[in-house]
Amino acid sequence: MSAHPGGLTSKSSNLNLIINLSMRFKKINAGLVFGFSIALTLLIVIFIVGLSSMAAIQNRLKTIAQNHNVKTELVTSMRYAVRERTVSLYRMLLLKDPVERDEEFTMFNRYAIFFMQARNSLMAMELSKDEQQALEREAELTRKAVALQVAVIDLVVTDQTEQAMRLMYTKSLATQDEVFKILNELIEMQRVETERAVVESTKEYQRARKLMLVFGLIAFSLSGVVSIVVVRRTSNTEARLFRQKERVQVTLNSIADGVITTDAQGRVEYLNPTGSELTGWSLREAKGKELFDVLTIIDDEGYPPTVNPVLQAMQEKRIINNNDSMTLVRKNGDNYAVELTVAPIKDYDGSITGAVLIFRNVTAIRDMANQMVYQATHDSLTGLINRNEFERRLNEAIHVARNNEEKHVLCYVDLDQFKVVNDTCGHRAGDELLKQLTVELHRKVRKSDTLGRLGGDEFGILFLDCSLDKALEIAEVVRKSIKESRFIWGDKAFEIGASIGVVAINAETGGMSEIMSAADSACFVAKDLGRNRIHVYQLDDKLLAKHRGEMQWLPRIREALEENNFVLYFQRIMSLLDAKQQHNIELLIRMGDRLNSIPPMAFLPAAERYDLMPEIDRWVIKNAFRELGSFQHKHPNEDYIWTINISGQSLCDEAFLDFVVEQYQYYSVKPFHVCFEITETAAVANLVSASHLIAKLTDQGFQFALDDFGSGLSSFNYLKNLPVDYIKIDGSFVKDIVDDPIDCAMVESINQIGHKLGLKTIAEFVEDEQTLEKLRIMGVDFVQGRVIHEPEPLQLYSEEKGTDSETVAS
Repeated sequence: MSAHPGGLTSKSSNLNLIINLSMRFKKINAGLVFGFSIALTLLIVIFIVGLSSMAAIQNRLKTIAQNHNVKTELVTSMRYAVRERTVSLYRMLLLKDPVERDEEFTMFNRYAIFFMQARNSLMAMELSKDEQQALEREAELTRKAVALQVAVIDLVVTDQTEQAMRLMYTKSLATQDEVFKILNELIEMQRVETERAVVESTKEYQRARKLMLVFGLIAFSLSGVVSIVVVRRTSNTEARLFRQKERVQVTLNSIADGVITTDAQGRVEYLNPTGSELTGWSLREAKGKELFDVLTIIDDEGYPPTVNPVLQAMQEKRIINNNDSMTLVRKNGDNYAVELTVAPIKDYDGSITGAVLIFRNVTAIRDMANQMVYQATHDSLTGLINRNEFERRLNEAIHVARNNEEKHVLCYVDLDQFKVVNDTCGHRAGDELLKQLTVELHRKVRKSDTLGRLGGDEFGILFLDCSLDKALEIAEVVRKSIKESRFIWGDKAFEIGASIGVVAINAETGGMSEIMSAADSACFVAKDLGRNRIHVYQLDDKLLAKHRGEMQWLPRIREALEENNFVLYFQRIMSLLDAKQQHNIELLIRMGDRLNSIPPMAFLPAAERYDLMPEIDRWVIKNAFRELGSFQHKHPNEDYIWTINISGQSLCDEAFLDFVVEQYQYYSVKPFHVCFEITETAAVANLVSASHLIAKLTDQGFQFALDDFGSGLSSFNYLKNLPVDYIKIDGSFVKDIVDDPIDCAMVESINQIGHKLGLKTIAEFVEDEQTLEKLRIMGVDFVQGRVIHEPEPLQLYSEEKGTDSETVAS
């Protein structure tokens, strides 16, 4: 008792340890991410601050330099203009010629304009308070200087040169000197301001450098801490990876499958010992070579694969399984049957870095499978193909004849007097005779022909792409060869003959069963006519007419399917035991419309012969479900079942089940309102498929009825294996029960056994009141026939509210 809690405690501790380790790894990962994020953020901040500071300092210096240069240039221009005006005034004092004096006066005015332009530009700029005050003093002095200069010019004009000279030297020049002093002050201001700006920029640069240094030290320290953690974790990870690698290496060296890894270009990087053994290449020899230089793969025909599975796996980023018949050619030329599996190798970011290819030696398995296939398809005594394989190939030939309009011929060979050999000398002698005849037959037929053993002393020859005349020529050679051979057993000699039935196969030929039956019949005729002869099967006029009629129906059926030129009819099914269950119907198909319809027996045989029944079944189900869905919506409370027929061809259609489910879901049909009918012969012929379909649809809620029950040879044996809800007693028994005691006993027996099995019974072809009353006395559950109801268009039923429904009751 104490062990159990301890075990729980141990498991709990292990679980807590795993959880704690997981949480610890998560915290460490989070801390590493946070540390790297902080370091990266600091580096970014340092970079941004440094760049910003440098840019600000540079812009400031640039702006100051530009402003001070412009101001200095403008002040210099003003000084130049003042000086040149003074010089020009002095020249006017010295000149005597009025014309020259006027020209100098013009230059005097130009310098005045130049001065004002420079001054106005300077005033338009951003000025300090000292600069503004200096310019105000300059303006005052300039006005005085200009007034004195004008007075000097007036004295010059009136030829008072001495007075003009005295005024100029005593007052005008003194005033101009004052102006010069102020302009020099302005220039000095620009120099001082520039020096101050340089000092401030230097201080800002030093502050930025200190800040970057501080942040750099912090980032460096944090990076160091993170790096130490990363180094430790990397070391631990490398140790774990090394241990895992060792485990993987041991595993790869131990497994019985060959393993090859490649890089992204398909070059070999690794080859395990099993792979070396299978390919004949060592890892040292194979490393770096192209994969298929080391792994030589061919198909059954000796060709390399058309698609490189390694490149396919890497391109499509998925695992590729190749279980086809592939052969590995070893370095020394030995061959192995192999199966391949290729998977892409992905990096941490999902990118493809290579591929791993696993190949296993399946030679023994494949040999066993081939042997089993051979045994399943060949006769163990003669080595010829058996009846099942022969009929499969015959089916293929029939389909080729129909689709490609090729002609083939079937010969059914039955040995004459074979029983005499068996009875006289025993089965060992008979077996030896069959083996000798097999060798003889192989010599006479063409390589393209198919020779098989169909039974005890029966052989089949299928002449592919062969005319009837050529086949008869070869058949005659075979007959003569068998006749002329002598079988010796001990002291006894036997003369053997062969009766041969011949059937031509073309686009108009029926199915495999019909052809085999026709060949067997022709062979029987050959025996009946005296043995050791050939008889060609030919249809009489009535059968030829039937075949021609079916061929004419083929395009009409296809046209009706394409143009939706079918119409649904219904016939009521009446309950004999429960008056409330009178709303069941069976759906019937007609070609054409309500006013001009063609009954089903006119075109359905042709549809069955040419494999069109699955398409017709789909048309019926789709349209029936659409009508039933609408009827359910209008009459939600009524109790009814609609019966729908399913052909034997649809039972073998793998997609039919999905189609039924898709349609009833699309039209919101309630499955318990539907009962599917399948004929007994179709169900028995396709027992596995029928049982599967019935089981799957029954799970969905559908019901099933077995139609034409009693027409088969082993009805009751198969009935136990078919999970149906109803059996419909074959009408050939029902219609004569009043007058035929055997038919009456058959119907009564089927009804009783059906009830014993928990099934409800339906009698078909009830044509008169006497038959109806007889069935009522027997206790049959439901009846159907013209005495109950003549078939009518389904649209009339849908328009009736509260009328009896048709199919089988629940």
